[in-house]
Amino acid sequence: MEKAPRYFRCIPLGVEGGLIESNLPAYLLAPIGSTDFVCLDAGTLLAGLRVARAQDCFSDIEMPPGSSDSIEGRVLRHHVKAYLLTHTYIDHVSGLIMNSPADSAKPIMALEETIEGLQQHVFNWVTWPNFGGGSEPKPIAKYQLVALEPGERSSIPGTAMSVEAQPLAHGVRTDSAAFLVDAEGHTVVYMGDTGPDHLEDRPTTLRLWERLVPLIRDDRLRAIYIESSYSDETPEDQLFSHLTPKWIMRAFRQLAGMVAPRSPVTALAGLGVVITHIKPHLDVGEKTRDVVKRQLREQNDLGLRLVFAEQGKPFEI
Repeated sequence: MEKAPRYFRCIPLGVEGGLIESNLPAYLLAPIGSTDFVCLDAGTLLAGLRVARAQDCFSDIEMPPGSSDSIEGRVLRHHVKAYLLTHTYIDHVSGLIMNSPADSAKPIMALEETIEGLQQHVFNWVTWPNFGGGSEPKPIAKYQLVALEPGERSSIPGTAMSVEAQPLAHGVRTDSAAFLVDAEGHTVVYMGDTGPDHLEDRPTTLRLWERLVPLIRDDRLRAIYIESSYSDETPEDQLFSHLTPKWIMRAFRQLAGMVAPRSPVTALAGLGVVITHIKPHLDVGEKTRDVVKRQLREQNDLGLRLVFAEQGKPFEI
Protein backbone atom coordinates (compact mmCIF):
# COMPACT_ATOMS: atom_id res chain seq x y z
CA MET A 1 0.00 0.00 0.00
CA GLU A 2 1.34 3.44 -0.96
CA LYS A 3 2.18 5.64 2.01
CA ALA A 4 -0.19 8.56 2.40
CA PRO A 5 1.47 11.97 1.90
CA ARG A 6 2.53 13.87 5.01
CA TYR A 7 2.11 17.63 5.42
CA PHE A 8 3.20 18.50 8.98
CA ARG A 9 6.03 17.50 11.26
CA CYS A 10 5.65 17.35 15.00
CA ILE A 11 8.29 17.28 17.72
CA PRO A 12 6.80 16.33 21.11
CA LEU A 13 8.57 18.24 23.88
CA GLY A 14 6.35 16.61 26.52
CA VAL A 15 3.50 14.13 26.38
CA GLU A 16 2.42 12.96 29.84
CA GLY A 17 -0.72 14.14 31.62
CA GLY A 18 0.89 14.92 34.95
CA LEU A 19 3.32 13.92 37.71
CA ILE A 20 6.49 14.02 35.61
CA GLU A 21 7.53 17.67 35.73
CA SER A 22 9.95 17.32 32.82
CA ASN A 23 7.46 15.65 30.45
CA LEU A 24 4.23 17.67 30.34
CA PRO A 25 2.14 18.54 27.26
CA ALA A 26 3.96 20.58 24.60
CA TYR A 27 4.19 19.89 20.86
CA LEU A 28 6.15 21.78 18.21
CA LEU A 29 4.27 21.80 14.90
CA ALA A 30 5.36 23.12 11.50
CA PRO A 31 4.65 22.38 7.84
CA ILE A 32 7.14 19.88 6.45
CA GLY A 33 10.17 21.77 5.17
CA SER A 34 9.79 24.62 7.66
CA THR A 35 11.55 25.30 10.95
CA ASP A 36 9.04 27.97 12.01
CA PHE A 37 7.08 26.23 14.75
CA VAL A 38 3.99 26.89 16.77
CA CYS A 39 4.04 25.31 20.24
CA LEU A 40 0.78 23.55 21.15
CA ASP A 41 0.54 23.96 24.92
CA ALA A 42 3.73 24.56 26.88
CA GLY A 43 3.88 22.34 29.94
CA THR A 44 7.52 21.43 29.27
CA LEU A 45 9.93 23.46 27.15
CA LEU A 46 13.67 23.42 27.93
CA ALA A 47 13.73 19.83 29.25
CA GLY A 48 11.86 18.70 26.14
CA LEU A 49 14.08 20.69 23.81
CA ARG A 50 17.11 18.98 25.32
CA VAL A 51 15.58 15.53 24.83
CA ALA A 52 14.67 16.46 21.24
CA ARG A 53 18.18 17.74 20.56
CA ALA A 54 19.61 14.43 21.83
CA GLN A 55 17.30 12.68 19.34
CA ASP A 56 18.77 14.86 16.54
CA CYS A 57 15.46 16.63 15.92
CA PHE A 58 17.14 19.94 15.11
CA SER A 59 19.78 18.96 12.56
CA ASP A 60 18.18 21.40 10.08
CA ILE A 61 18.48 24.40 12.41
CA GLU A 62 21.12 26.79 11.09
CA MET A 63 23.35 28.46 13.66
CA PRO A 64 24.65 31.91 12.65
CA PRO A 65 28.45 32.27 12.70
CA GLY A 66 29.66 33.38 16.09
CA SER A 67 26.33 32.69 17.80
CA SER A 68 26.54 31.96 21.52
CA ASP A 69 23.15 30.22 21.49
CA SER A 70 22.82 26.57 22.37
CA ILE A 71 20.70 24.58 19.93
CA GLU A 72 17.78 24.54 22.36
CA GLY A 73 18.20 28.26 23.04
CA ARG A 74 18.20 28.97 19.32
CA VAL A 75 15.03 26.95 18.79
CA LEU A 76 13.23 28.52 21.76
CA ARG A 77 14.10 32.12 20.91
CA HIS A 78 14.09 32.08 17.11
CA HIS A 79 12.08 29.11 15.85
CA VAL A 80 9.19 28.85 18.32
CA LYS A 81 7.15 31.65 16.82
CA ALA A 82 4.03 31.48 18.99
CA TYR A 83 2.23 29.50 21.67
CA LEU A 84 -1.30 28.10 21.43
CA LEU A 85 -2.57 27.38 24.95
CA THR A 86 -5.69 25.29 25.49
CA HIS A 87 -6.20 26.41 29.11
CA THR A 88 -4.27 27.68 32.12
CA TYR A 89 -3.93 24.50 34.17
CA ILE A 90 -0.36 24.38 35.40
CA ASP A 91 0.58 21.20 33.53
CA HIS A 92 -0.13 23.03 30.26
CA VAL A 93 1.69 26.31 30.96
CA SER A 94 4.45 25.63 33.50
CA GLY A 95 7.23 25.34 30.90
CA LEU A 96 6.29 28.66 29.37
CA ILE A 97 6.24 30.32 32.79
CA MET A 98 9.60 28.96 33.89
CA ASN A 99 11.32 29.76 30.60
CA SER A 100 9.79 33.21 30.12
CA PRO A 101 12.83 35.16 31.45
CA ALA A 102 15.05 33.58 28.75
CA ASP A 103 12.44 33.50 25.96
CA SER A 104 12.05 35.98 23.10
CA ALA A 105 9.05 38.22 22.46
CA LYS A 106 6.23 36.35 20.73
CA PRO A 107 2.45 35.95 20.86
CA ILE A 108 0.50 33.69 23.21
CA MET A 109 -2.76 32.83 21.45
CA ALA A 110 -5.78 31.37 23.25
CA LEU A 111 -9.46 31.79 23.93
CA GLU A 112 -10.32 34.86 25.99
CA GLU A 113 -10.88 32.91 29.23
CA THR A 114 -7.34 31.52 29.04
CA ILE A 115 -5.87 34.94 28.29
CA GLU A 116 -7.69 36.39 31.28
CA GLY A 117 -6.47 33.51 33.44
CA LEU A 118 -2.86 34.22 32.48
CA GLN A 119 -3.26 37.92 33.24
CA GLN A 120 -5.04 37.48 36.56
CA HIS A 121 -3.43 34.37 38.00
CA VAL A 122 0.00 33.94 36.41
CA PHE A 123 1.56 37.18 35.16
CA ASN A 124 0.54 39.19 38.22
CA TRP A 125 3.78 39.67 40.26
CA VAL A 126 2.42 37.20 42.82
CA THR A 127 2.67 33.91 40.97
CA TRP A 128 5.20 35.27 38.43
CA PRO A 129 6.44 38.59 37.03
CA ASN A 130 4.16 40.18 34.48
CA PHE A 131 5.69 39.00 31.22
CA GLY A 132 2.18 39.07 29.74
CA GLY A 133 1.97 42.79 29.09
CA GLY A 134 -1.21 44.77 29.58
CA SER A 135 -1.41 47.97 31.58
CA GLU A 136 -1.24 46.49 35.08
CA PRO A 137 0.62 45.48 37.08
CA LYS A 138 3.99 46.88 35.88
CA PRO A 139 4.23 44.95 32.61
CA ILE A 140 7.47 43.59 31.19
CA ALA A 141 7.17 43.75 27.41
CA LYS A 142 7.67 40.12 26.42
CA TYR A 143 4.55 38.25 25.30
CA GLN A 144 1.66 39.59 23.27
CA LEU A 145 -1.54 38.05 24.65
CA VAL A 146 -3.89 37.42 21.73
CA ALA A 147 -7.50 36.48 22.50
CA LEU A 148 -8.95 34.30 19.75
CA GLU A 149 -12.62 34.52 18.83
CA PRO A 150 -14.22 31.07 18.55
CA GLY A 151 -14.69 30.06 14.94
CA GLU A 152 -12.60 32.90 13.49
CA ARG A 153 -9.33 32.23 11.67
CA SER A 154 -6.17 34.10 12.62
CA SER A 155 -2.67 34.03 11.17
CA ILE A 156 0.07 32.66 13.42
CA PRO A 157 2.76 35.36 13.23
CA GLY A 158 6.11 34.29 11.84
CA THR A 159 4.73 31.09 10.28
CA ALA A 160 2.86 29.92 7.20
CA MET A 161 0.07 28.61 9.45
CA SER A 162 -3.25 29.95 10.67
CA VAL A 163 -5.45 28.88 13.54
CA GLU A 164 -9.12 28.66 14.46
CA ALA A 165 -10.13 27.98 18.07
CA GLN A 166 -13.19 26.06 19.22
CA PRO A 167 -14.21 25.75 22.91
CA LEU A 168 -14.17 22.43 24.75
CA ALA A 169 -15.78 21.73 28.13
CA HIS A 170 -13.36 20.84 30.92
CA GLY A 171 -15.29 20.77 34.16
CA VAL A 172 -17.63 23.20 35.84
CA ARG A 173 -15.27 26.16 36.08
CA THR A 174 -12.92 25.75 33.12
CA ASP A 175 -13.13 25.78 29.37
CA SER A 176 -10.42 24.20 27.29
CA ALA A 177 -9.94 24.60 23.55
CA ALA A 178 -9.40 22.78 20.30
CA PHE A 179 -7.14 24.44 17.73
CA LEU A 180 -7.60 23.88 14.00
CA VAL A 181 -4.14 24.66 12.59
CA ASP A 182 -4.06 25.09 8.82
CA ALA A 183 -1.20 25.25 6.30
CA GLU A 184 -1.95 25.46 2.58
CA GLY A 185 -5.39 23.93 3.00
CA HIS A 186 -4.31 21.04 5.22
CA THR A 187 -5.48 20.96 8.82
CA VAL A 188 -4.35 19.44 12.09
CA VAL A 189 -6.66 19.57 15.13
CA TYR A 190 -5.16 19.77 18.60
CA MET A 191 -7.72 19.08 21.32
CA GLY A 192 -7.01 20.16 24.89
CA ASP A 193 -8.38 18.42 27.96
CA THR A 194 -12.06 17.52 27.82
CA GLY A 195 -14.46 14.85 29.02
CA PRO A 196 -17.31 12.96 27.33
CA ASP A 197 -20.09 15.31 26.26
CA HIS A 198 -22.77 13.62 28.31
CA LEU A 199 -20.68 13.86 31.49
CA GLU A 200 -19.69 17.47 30.79
CA ASP A 201 -23.36 18.27 30.10
CA ARG A 202 -22.26 20.39 27.13
CA PRO A 203 -21.96 19.03 23.57
CA THR A 204 -18.66 20.74 22.76
CA THR A 205 -17.08 17.67 21.16
CA LEU A 206 -20.17 17.26 18.99
CA ARG A 207 -19.88 20.92 17.93
CA LEU A 208 -16.23 20.34 17.04
CA TRP A 209 -17.15 17.24 15.04
CA GLU A 210 -19.72 19.27 13.10
CA ARG A 211 -16.94 21.69 12.17
CA LEU A 212 -14.64 18.84 11.07
CA VAL A 213 -17.09 16.90 8.88
CA PRO A 214 -16.55 19.00 5.73
CA LEU A 215 -12.77 18.94 6.23
CA ILE A 216 -12.81 15.13 6.35
CA ARG A 217 -15.09 14.84 3.34
CA ASP A 218 -12.76 17.15 1.40
CA ASP A 219 -9.71 15.13 2.54
CA ARG A 220 -8.18 18.16 4.25
CA LEU A 221 -7.94 16.87 7.82
CA ARG A 222 -4.57 15.27 8.48
CA ALA A 223 -4.79 14.38 12.18
CA ILE A 224 -6.59 14.92 15.47
CA TYR A 225 -4.66 15.14 18.73
CA ILE A 226 -6.87 13.86 21.55
CA GLU A 227 -6.23 12.99 25.18
CA SER A 228 -6.66 9.65 26.91
CA SER A 229 -5.76 10.50 30.47
CA TYR A 230 -6.92 7.22 31.98
CA SER A 231 -7.61 3.61 31.09
CA ASP A 232 -11.11 2.17 30.74
CA GLU A 233 -11.15 0.85 34.30
CA THR A 234 -11.48 4.40 35.65
CA PRO A 235 -14.99 5.07 37.04
CA GLU A 236 -16.95 7.93 35.51
CA ASP A 237 -16.89 9.89 38.75
CA GLN A 238 -13.08 9.71 38.74
CA LEU A 239 -12.51 11.03 35.21
CA PHE A 240 -12.37 14.70 36.27
CA SER A 241 -13.27 15.86 32.76
CA HIS A 242 -10.91 13.55 30.88
CA LEU A 243 -11.22 10.72 28.36
CA THR A 244 -10.43 7.00 28.23
CA PRO A 245 -10.08 4.66 25.22
CA LYS A 246 -13.75 3.64 25.19
CA TRP A 247 -14.90 7.26 25.29
CA ILE A 248 -12.47 8.19 22.54
CA MET A 249 -13.74 5.41 20.31
CA ARG A 250 -17.37 6.29 21.04
CA ALA A 251 -16.62 9.86 20.00
CA PHE A 252 -14.91 8.77 16.78
CA ARG A 253 -17.74 6.40 15.93
CA GLN A 254 -20.08 9.36 16.32
CA LEU A 255 -17.86 11.40 13.99
CA ALA A 256 -17.70 8.55 11.47
CA GLY A 257 -21.50 8.36 11.40
CA MET A 258 -21.69 12.09 10.73
CA VAL A 259 -19.13 11.93 7.92
CA ALA A 260 -20.65 8.94 6.12
CA PRO A 261 -23.98 7.76 7.57
CA ARG A 262 -24.21 4.90 5.07
CA SER A 263 -20.64 3.64 5.50
CA PRO A 264 -19.31 4.78 8.87
CA VAL A 265 -16.92 1.84 9.25
CA THR A 266 -14.62 3.19 6.53
CA ALA A 267 -15.35 6.92 6.92
CA LEU A 268 -12.23 7.65 9.00
CA ALA A 269 -9.90 4.92 7.75
CA GLY A 270 -6.31 6.17 7.78
CA LEU A 271 -7.05 9.34 9.74
CA GLY A 272 -4.16 10.19 12.04
CA VAL A 273 -5.12 10.21 15.73
CA VAL A 274 -2.36 11.34 18.08
CA ILE A 275 -2.95 10.17 21.65
CA THR A 276 -1.85 12.70 24.26
CA HIS A 277 -1.97 13.43 28.01
CA ILE A 278 -1.78 9.86 29.35
CA LYS A 279 -1.45 10.19 33.12
CA PRO A 280 1.23 8.04 34.78
CA HIS A 281 0.67 6.60 38.24
CA LEU A 282 2.86 5.75 41.22
CA ASP A 283 1.51 2.24 41.78
CA VAL A 284 3.21 -1.02 40.88
CA GLY A 285 1.90 -2.97 37.94
CA GLU A 286 1.24 -2.25 34.27
CA LYS A 287 1.87 1.33 33.17
CA THR A 288 -1.15 3.43 32.22
CA ARG A 289 0.47 4.14 28.84
CA ASP A 290 0.70 0.43 28.02
CA VAL A 291 -2.90 -0.21 29.10
CA VAL A 292 -4.22 2.74 27.06
CA LYS A 293 -2.28 1.59 24.00
CA ARG A 294 -3.66 -1.93 24.26
CA GLN A 295 -7.24 -0.84 24.85
CA LEU A 296 -7.25 1.62 21.97
CA ARG A 297 -5.73 -0.87 19.55
CA GLU A 298 -8.25 -3.53 20.56
CA GLN A 299 -11.20 -1.15 20.10
CA ASN A 300 -10.02 0.55 16.91
CA ASP A 301 -12.66 -0.79 14.53
CA LEU A 302 -12.52 2.32 12.30
CA GLY A 303 -9.02 1.91 10.87
CA LEU A 304 -7.68 5.00 12.63
CA ARG A 305 -3.92 5.53 12.32
CA LEU A 306 -3.04 5.69 16.01
CA VAL A 307 0.09 7.60 17.01
CA PHE A 308 1.25 7.42 20.63
CA ALA A 309 3.39 10.50 21.06
CA GLU A 310 6.70 10.07 22.90
CA GLN A 311 8.91 12.85 24.19
CA GLY A 312 11.62 13.83 21.72
CA LYS A 313 10.49 11.42 19.00
CA PRO A 314 9.39 13.37 15.91
CA PHE A 315 6.72 12.18 13.53
CA GLU A 316 5.02 13.38 10.36
CA ILE A 317 1.29 13.61 9.72
